[in-house]
Amino acid sequence: VSLSYFSTFHAAPTSVFGKQVPMAPNTTPEKYTRARKAYSALQKERISADCKDYLPKVLEGCAAAVKKEALPASPKDAEAIKGLFPTTCDTPLIEFIAGAPGPSQAPVKVGVVLSGGQAPGGHNVIAGIFDGIKQWNEASTMIGFLDGPHGVFTGHFVEITAEIMDGFRNTGGFDMLGSGRHKIESKEQFQDSMKVCTDIGLDGLVVIGGDDSNTNGAVLAEYFKANGCKTKVVGAPKTIDGDLKCPPHIPVSFGFDTACKTYATLVGNVAVDALSTQKYYHLVRLMGRSASNIALEVALITRPNACLLGEEVARDKKSLRELTVDMADMIEERSRDGKDYGVILLPEGLIEFIPEFNALMSELNDKLAEPGVQATEEGILAVLSKENTEVFRYLPGFIRAQLLLDRDPHGNVQVAKIETEKLLAATIKAELETRRSRGYKGNFSPQFHAFGYEGRAGMPTIFDAAYCYALGATAAALLVNGCTGLIASVKNLTAPCKEWQCGGVPVTSLCVIERRKGKDKPVIRKALVELDGPLSQPFDFYKMIRRELRTKDVYRIPGPIQFDMLHCESSKDIPMTLQLELGRKLTVPAAKATPKRMGDFLFLPPEKRLRSDLQQWRSARQRRLPAAFQEFHCNSVAVNAGTETMVTDHKEVLDRFFSHTQLPLLDLMATEGRGPALANKTVGIVFCGRQAPGCHDLVCGLVEMLLTAGNCKALGFVGGTQGLFSKQAIELNLETCSAFAGSGGLEMLGRTVDRIKSQEELEMAQKTCTELSLDGLVLVGGARTNTDAAYLGEFLSSRKVKTAIVGVPCGIEGSMTNEFVEGSLGFDSCAKAMSQLVGNTAIDGSSARKYYYFLRVMDGSTTGGKQPTSHLALEVALETKPNLLLLSEEVDAKRSTLRELTNEIADVVAQRSDAGKNFGTILVAEGLLAAIPEFRTLIVELEALPMPSTVEKVLPELTTWSAALFRSLPEFIQQQLLLERQSNAALQLSQLETERLIAWLVEDELKQRKKKGTFKGSFSPVCQFLGYQARCSMPSDFDSDYAYTLGGTAALLAAHGHNGYMAVVSDLSQPVESWRLGGVPFPAMLEVPPSSPNETFRPRPAIFPRKVDLEGAAFRTWREVRTSCAREELYENPGPIQLSGPSAERVSTTIATRFSYLQELGRLQKQLQAVSSRCRPGCDPRQVRVATQSLSTLNAILDELAGPLAAAPTLEPK
Repeated sequence: VSLSYFSTFHAAPTSVFGKQVPMAPNTTPEKYTRARKAYSALQKERISADCKDYLPKVLEGCAAAVKKEALPASPKDAEAIKGLFPTTCDTPLIEFIAGAPGPSQAPVKVGVVLSGGQAPGGHNVIAGIFDGIKQWNEASTMIGFLDGPHGVFTGHFVEITAEIMDGFRNTGGFDMLGSGRHKIESKEQFQDSMKVCTDIGLDGLVVIGGDDSNTNGAVLAEYFKANGCKTKVVGAPKTIDGDLKCPPHIPVSFGFDTACKTYATLVGNVAVDALSTQKYYHLVRLMGRSASNIALEVALITRPNACLLGEEVARDKKSLRELTVDMADMIEERSRDGKDYGVILLPEGLIEFIPEFNALMSELNDKLAEPGVQATEEGILAVLSKENTEVFRYLPGFIRAQLLLDRDPHGNVQVAKIETEKLLAATIKAELETRRSRGYKGNFSPQFHAFGYEGRAGMPTIFDAAYCYALGATAAALLVNGCTGLIASVKNLTAPCKEWQCGGVPVTSLCVIERRKGKDKPVIRKALVELDGPLSQPFDFYKMIRRELRTKDVYRIPGPIQFDMLHCESSKDIPMTLQLELGRKLTVPAAKATPKRMGDFLFLPPEKRLRSDLQQWRSARQRRLPAAFQEFHCNSVAVNAGTETMVTDHKEVLDRFFSHTQLPLLDLMATEGRGPALANKTVGIVFCGRQAPGCHDLVCGLVEMLLTAGNCKALGFVGGTQGLFSKQAIELNLETCSAFAGSGGLEMLGRTVDRIKSQEELEMAQKTCTELSLDGLVLVGGARTNTDAAYLGEFLSSRKVKTAIVGVPCGIEGSMTNEFVEGSLGFDSCAKAMSQLVGNTAIDGSSARKYYYFLRVMDGSTTGGKQPTSHLALEVALETKPNLLLLSEEVDAKRSTLRELTNEIADVVAQRSDAGKNFGTILVAEGLLAAIPEFRTLIVELEALPMPSTVEKVLPELTTWSAALFRSLPEFIQQQLLLERQSNAALQLSQLETERLIAWLVEDELKQRKKKGTFKGSFSPVCQFLGYQARCSMPSDFDSDYAYTLGGTAALLAAHGHNGYMAVVSDLSQPVESWRLGGVPFPAMLEVPPSSPNETFRPRPAIFPRKVDLEGAAFRTWREVRTSCAREELYENPGPIQLSGPSAERVSTTIATRFSYLQELGRLQKQLQAVSSRCRPGCDPRQVRVATQSLSTLNAILDELAGPLAAAPTLEPK
């Protein structure tokens, strides 16, 4: 080891016109231009929270520093470390005790720099420093260096004022200053850093970063002190990976808690999704390349079926084959229990922990660098060693191809780009296929998720917000006490924050010597998952419970992060890893109930005690009720017939399908006292449509309403429509409802296929209704479900079956709306859950300032859907203000080609680049490709062919134009277009990586522009799909109240025998107490699809998904801001769904601004009544003439408007 760390520095002069010349750093502050321009309701709420509530008591006055000896992390490296840090190696450890303010404290000037990747809470570290130096002396000033350490040695900085600081308190991201991964390494960079700090008069500099950044900060402290610079340097421990941990001084790095809780929320939602359909294995890749701390923490929170830890794989020298066999064993064992579903977690760096894989990578890099070796399977197999040949052959074909073709500029295999979850799923699938001959009969259908960027810039949890503020205040106290070369230390974290212990530990005492890039370097050793030793409690606990987790479904659903400390205890939770390491004992209650096989589905009896603390707290919430339900009793609500509905178009067609087409609206009104007793009624309920938040509260409303009457009961059909056909029903009671109240997904009853259409299916449904003597049957779902409900109701009526069919509008896509239906159940919650992820990601982008995020938003499927709707994407855009929104309906209306769309996006990227902004966020609606004319034609042609298929089989069957388009597409899209179809034979648009295709096309276009010299910026796209991780979220307050009200309404309609009605709640933009309840007959909502001249059949009338109204209030709101959004960063982060507090009452913009058709009809009736009242016999003749003429003119106008609707529904094949 060199005795002087600085002897290794090398010059890095700047090149100007071919000559190497030094460039002097700037020493003048820049104008601050990065203030946030918009805030969500929750951001405003969090910004207004007083950070000083988090200040430990020891720092409330002028803390006194007590010096103590610092013990080296590695005694054997102590001398080497001393040689590298001769002037700071003897720095003592500092512990603060309460002190009294001094008589005259001179103001200080302190700088701060954010280094490395984002971590939630960084802004609160800055706030703690700011308030700390102001507490020292109000005249103290703060400097912020822009975009990481590069800003220090180049002199790019701003002065941080109170106004700037107050705009970022308790918020996520690093966008206040920006971050960077540069290091201060060369001799010139150290010299320039010292010049900048000296010239602007810095007394101190705080480096907020991870292990490498804090080591770099310690080197800077040594350099400054050795060269007589007055600037002291201290650090703050940051990293979401949790690998900067040096107990007892640094028990945890900041950001770890928020990131893990964000990922755990998503994993919990995915687990509920798995239980809802019982047909998928969800493989989740989590951040953590060098350590598996995140994976372990998320596993402790959510309890998946398996969590693979890189450290354990490395210790046990497990091969990929061994990992595969172990997972296949678990999957086969679960399959024997009837469970072809599950959740598996793995860290992104898992593959690099596999010894045999590292050996293969090393030899591959060496062999591919040799002249004459071809990058083909045949070429590489001819030169690999026997051992590595076997490993290479074991890999799936797509991974082998990736290893050979996807290499970095140096020719090395890019291991980090390997999607480990897809690799593992492929080897598991192959292994399971070999077992079929030995008795395996299950089905392994994997779904893949990669959670990363959305966890780095979220609003910090209460713990991270407090911890970060305390770290910042501690750093300030260290600097004003003249300390340098230390990292802030806050301990005693299981106690209330006022009792936390603060101080500083010398970075040199934490360092060890490691060999990096051929040189011995001082580093803070990364804290990996400890498998044995003093900090192995988290792993020991997981090891104790994981055997049971493999086969039992004891998933723990943590729900969204909460901030209401007054009412929600879960908001104060600290990391489970930290709890265990600090000695806290945790228990896992054992599951007592045994799953019951019901047809092809497992019914999982509810056990409320197994629910997470937040779920149990949530289940006790008292829902808000409309005026009609103030006494929630079926005999206290009257169901009254209102105005008769009318069919304006194709009445003759509807008359062929339905015996009655002009039925009255139904109104639910509170009665004075109890009405006639309703008794001896049996009502069933089926989850037909796809997963959506709030369905369990819907069941609660239905059951609790029915059980208020004498001898009534509710039956839940387990397994969706298949459960209905096979009479797989359970009796629902208050205990069941209590266990599921406030929870997401369809876990209670599950679902299968959304279809009751064929004659056979209708007759099976009739048989169930008859044999179970159902008085009513409630079908929950979207447009397809309610279309089937309309025909089932008519079918049962024609067969003289007493069962009243009632539909409920439900679906995250928000398209089960029309004149009568103002909101689709689950839309509000899902939009909010997705908005948090988009908001987090957008803030991450504006912090790193180097990525374009292309985010595809799930929008669900349509009835026979050729073109899904984009309500969800629009609502998420309204909530978050991305730079671009690619909306299916707008693209369809403009008839934009793929080329035009690509150019439009590239133009925005280029314009932003001209302004120095090579980053942004772009939302892509899931069904976008089906809205592009040439792509829609291709889809229609492909849907006429049997699938799955191959490129070779398909191309000859396509027209010339479609074949040309197909050939022009990248291979990954070609393969996805040829996958198996969904249940209605339509292409599964969710399987198309539309965002990746758009990013690929834009990247290619920008490359062409760069060649022409018209684009000079950079473009680095990152793609992600948002869907499964949000659609089973816990319901918002709005959806919980809406669902419960719909449940009660459906129960009354069914019990009173109103067949062929949909339960509706109107005036949803008003307070809950003002909501109006009722029923709408299905025929009033049915439309007759257009037919073409060459059709041999007339498609049946249906309820069609409602497209985004491009003249509606929601889209107009987006249209007003989108130009500014493209140019500026107007990002808002709505944050996680809040279940209490002021933000909990917020309703999505789409619903809050929607036109209330029924309300307007009511106003019209009042106006007509007023005219009739004023024009009675004896009134002034002039009034009669004016009224008659006005009404005659009005009727003439209405005659003109009485034509077919402008929006043409899509065809559904018979």
